[in-house]
Amino acid sequence: MFLFYAASILELLTLLLLSTSCSVPVASGGAELVIRRGGTYSGRYESTSSDRPCILIATTEPVVLDGCELRGPGRLIDATAGGARLTVRNCRGFGRLPTADNRARGRFLEINHGVSLRAEHNYLEHTAGLLVFRWQGSGAPDESITIRYNQARNIDGRFRNGGGAKVSFVQLNEVHGLENVAIGWNEVVNLPDESMVEDNINLHNSSGTARRPLLVHDNYIQGAYPVPATAAIFTGSGITTDGDASSALTTTAYVQAHHNTVVSTCNAAMNIAAGHHNYFHHNCLITSSLLPDSTRLRATYAATAIFNAYDKPETVFFANRMEANTIGFVSWGRNSPLSDRHDLSTDACATCTGTVHLPNPITRQQESAAHAAWLARLHRRAQHVGPANSTSTGRPALR
Repeated sequence: MFLFYAASILELLTLLLLSTSCSVPVASGGAELVIRRGGTYSGRYESTSSDRPCILIATTEPVVLDGCELRGPGRLIDATAGGARLTVRNCRGFGRLPTADNRARGRFLEINHGVSLRAEHNYLEHTAGLLVFRWQGSGAPDESITIRYNQARNIDGRFRNGGGAKVSFVQLNEVHGLENVAIGWNEVVNLPDESMVEDNINLHNSSGTARRPLLVHDNYIQGAYPVPATAAIFTGSGITTDGDASSALTTTAYVQAHHNTVVSTCNAAMNIAAGHHNYFHHNCLITSSLLPDSTRLRATYAATAIFNAYDKPETVFFANRMEANTIGFVSWGRNSPLSDRHDLSTDACATCTGTVHLPNPITRQQESAAHAAWLARLHRRAQHVGPANSTSTGRPALR
C-alpha cells in the first residue's frame, strides 16, 4: 500500500523545480517508492511483503529522505544498488512481522557500495537496524558515514516461526580504511523477550585509519539478551570488533570507542575480538544481571575482553588496548574483582588498564542512573535523539 500526504499545487511545482522524480511500481519485487533522481522526499510508505522495501534508491544522485514514516516486514530503505549518496533524517521506521518463515524483520536501512551516508535524528522500532556493506566513497567528510542522534527500540532478528538471525543496531561489514566515520550519540534500548539483537554495534572487517580512526562514541546502549532472556547461552554484546579477515589491511582496525554507556547486556558489554590498533577507553559498563522482576540473567559472562576470536597470527591481531573504563558487571558465581562479578575477562584483558571498578552491589537503579547521566550529557549539548518533531522525553513508550 502506498500512502502519501496531500500536496498543494505549489508543493508539486517545487518538487518539479528540484528535479525530483519517483515511480510507484506495481510489479512484485519492486518497492512502494522507487527514487530514480536526486532530491528531497518525504511521505508515508507501507509495504506488506518481506520481499518489497518501502523505499528503493535507484540513483547515484544525492537523495534526502526527510520526515518519512515507513512500515513493513522487509527493508524499509533499500540502497543496495551501489553508489548511493543518501541522507536520512527525521524519519520513523516500524518493522512488521515477516511474511515468510525463517526471515527476520527487515533493516531500517541497508546500503551497499555507498558513496555517502548521513543518518541522523531517526526513530526505528522492531527493525534489524542499519547495515553498511563495503564502500565506494573517498573518506572525505562528504563521502563517509555518519550515524548520529538516532533512537532505536527493540532491534529484532526474530523469525515468525521461532529462532532468528543475528542482527545489530549498526553493522559495518568490509568497510576498509575509511576516514571520517562517526557513530555517536545514538540511544538504543532493547527490552528482554521483546527484542533479538546480537552485537548492538558490530564492526566486521572494517577500519578507519591511523590518522582518522573510526569513531564509536557517546552512545547509550541498553539490552542484549537471548530469547528467552533467562536462557543460559548468548554470544552478543554492546559493541564488538569482529571479523575473520586474514590480513592487517582487511581486518577491523583503527577503531576508537569512547564515552559510551552500555547497560544490561548478557555475555559482554564491549569486546575487542578481532583486528589491530583498536582502542576502547572512558566507557561506562554496568550490568546488574537482573530483569525488572529481579529474576537473574544467566547468560552474562564478562564486561570486556581482548581476545583473538579467530585465532589470527600476530600480524593480524595486535596492538589492541582498553583503558580507563568504569565497570560494574555482575556475573553470578564469579569473583573478579568482587563476589558475583566479572569486570575484566580472566586471562583475556592483559592490556586493560586504569579500570575503575564500581563497588558492590550493582543494581538496576545504577543502570537507570547511568541512562539519566547520559541524557544530561546529551542535553548539555543542546541536542536530542530521534526526529526533530518528536515529543519524546528520551524513552518513548513502545508502540
